[in-house]
Amino acid sequence: MYFSKNNFFRLGLLVSLSCLLVLFGCSKKRDNGGSDYYFKFTVGTQSYTYTAYSYANFSTSGDIHMVGIGGFEDMGVGTKNVASVLVGSLDEIAKGSYSGLVYPGSSGNTPKVFFTWIDNEGKTFGNYYDDNATNTVILTQVSSSAVKGTFSGKIYDVASLGTNARSFSGEFYVKRVN
Repeated sequence: MYFSKNNFFRLGLLVSLSCLLVLFGCSKKRDNGGSDYYFKFTVGTQSYTYTAYSYANFSTSGDIHMVGIGGFEDMGVGTKNVASVLVGSLDEIAKGSYSGLVYPGSSGNTPKVFFTWIDNEGKTFGNYYDDNATNTVILTQVSSSAVKGTFSGKIYDVASLGTNARSFSGEFYVKRVN
């Protein structure tokens, strides 16, 4: 299966892009003046760290609870150097491990985890639906002010119909914007 057979991909992009609006008012420092928030990740062998514009945005769609987690290298160029992790669940998002399906079955398959990355040239990468069992997000902290955790899996070049799988993994400690 590919992205067009799955509304979760479109939902993931929608959540990621809607966070652009929310992020304009976000600060990179913790409320108590401590260390910076961050979204650190590796694509293949290349590592990135986004600190100034990292976020966690919670929402619901029907009966699915979601959190979009990610970061931007530069808010002025919101369509390049953007990474995001979307987690979906039938229960409220809380500490724990997420992988597999929200809706298992032949007519309602929806993955619990979806990854996207837009590189410095504007090329979009995302995970295949078939990788839902191996793509994982572990949330170690979910509070009213921040979300912390790790993620790992694979992403593919969307324009070339999922060729050239790349590993996609990282960690985050991001400000909760809602």
